[in-house]
Amino acid sequence: MKRSVLILSLAAFVLSSNAQVLKSNLLNGYKQGDILEKATYNKADAPIKIDTWCEAFSSQTDKNAGSPITGQELSYEGYTEKGVSIKIGELPENVKGSRFSVYSISEKNDYCRGTLYLSFLANFSSVASSRLGDFIALSPVHTGGNLRARVYVGKIDDEHIRFGTNLLRVNAESFKSHALNKTHLLVLKLDYKKNEVSLFVDPALTAEEPQPDVVAKGDEDNNKLKGGIRSISFRNRDDLTGNVGNFRFSSSWAGVIAQ
Repeated sequence: MKRSVLILSLAAFVLSSNAQVLKSNLLNGYKQGDILEKATYNKADAPIKIDTWCEAFSSQTDKNAGSPITGQELSYEGYTEKGVSIKIGELPENVKGSRFSVYSISEKNDYCRGTLYLSFLANFSSVASSRLGDFIALSPVHTGGNLRARVYVGKIDDEHIRFGTNLLRVNAESFKSHALNKTHLLVLKLDYKKNEVSLFVDPALTAEEPQPDVVAKGDEDNNKLKGGIRSISFRNRDDLTGNVGNFRFSSSWAGVIAQ
């Protein structure tokens, strides 16, 4: 009897955790070397292409950059998301700057309260600048832009990097050193009630949520976390080289660690 109760309890926990995973397997159907973007948003209010990687609408995009392509598989012990990644860097020689791609998840305010978590893996072989540069962000626009929370990376030395985040114009950076050429688990957390954005780097995947590495705390006037998240933004940059992928979008820490 006790064993049956335990099995049922574990099953209920698994179902509950999985229910808190809002989006996963964002590169389903891709194989290594595939073109990432399936379509282009030519205007800010273009009809949504739900659960699809598209070229973001942006006046800053260099059209000569071309779509990113998918790269090698990444993995992190204890983290369930598997599969190919997105190559970052390797832009054509005549292209300088960056290009945005977006994964559209909603055209409504479906994700605008409580907590939201974007977890993913990143492995950099080269980071050119000591200044923090963003490469992943969350946007309230399904075609991209007006970024709410970003993940940054910067160079410490030839073998080490550091990460940071922000909430609109409030920046928060960590000076903790992390290795190049190593796969890192990054978890970006939005907390609407606390009006803050947190970043976890290589956190312990335990049932209890650990302390974040860095927190960007907003204010009630100019830096308030509001509006729903409608897309995940990937910024391909000429000053970074590596791979990013294995995304999961969840409503709780239990969703991040769910098997």
